[in-house]
Parts: sequence; structure tokens; C-alpha cells
Amino acid sequence: MIEQTNFIDPKTYGGKRFVYLSKYLEVDHPYFSLSDAELLERYIPDLIKINPSFDRSWIENSWVFRARAAQPLVTLDYSDKLPPHRTSLPNLYLANMSQIYPEDRGTNYAVRLGNDISSLVLSDIASKTGWRG
Repeated sequence: MIEQTNFIDPKTYGGKRFVYLSKYLEVDHPYFSLSDAELLERYIPDLIKINPSFDRSWIENSWVFRARAAQPLVTLDYSDKLPPHRTSLPNLYLANMSQIYPEDRGTNYAVRLGNDISSLVLSDIASKTGWRG
């Protein structure tokens, strides 16, 4: 469980809090066949374990994302195959989990990559390198 509003002040979201609940599963796990509502209901008892005062009414909205693969498959000479952050399209940068190599997936690596890309963009804007404004 990751509370987004531990990173960004809840005031940014009108005082609301956002929580990311994740569960990485094998593709044949029964949770993959549950509806979004059924899956949310499976999480409620665990939310109560984390916070005994939790109330179902606190949930105003939810989104479920499913993916068969949660991270890139690393192959031989993977570091030589990493796509560059600057793309061939003007002002378009690429940042995704395949580019955190040699690290494994993780929020801290995604945040680091976001910081790296924002620094790259700001540097390009300042130097006009590859940036068309």
C-alpha cells in the first residue's frame, strides 16, 4: 500500500487522499477473473487490518489496472538495448520501467527516473538542444 499523499500534500487534491494498492500475481490467479468491484471488496478487510477505523464510505472512487507483465524481461546485453530518453519526435521524451535497468521495478526508481527526465528536459530547454519551443 502506497499513500500518494505521503509524497504530495493532500491540499493538492482538495484535501483528499489517494492510496495505491498493488498485488503482483501469476496470470492464472483467481483475482484476474474478478470484476473491479469484487476485487475492491477483497481488499476492504486488509484495509481494516491496516487502519481499524477505516470505513468503506471513505472510498469515493477506484480504478483497477491489470497487466499480464509487471516489468520488462531482461535479456542478454539488455543495457545495450535500452531506448534513449530523447525520441526522434521533437519535445517527446520516453521514460518507462524498462529504463530503470539495472534496478528492478519500484516507486523509488520511477521517482528517480522522473527527476532525471525533468532535469534532461530543463537542460534541453536551457540549451535549445533538441527542443523546439
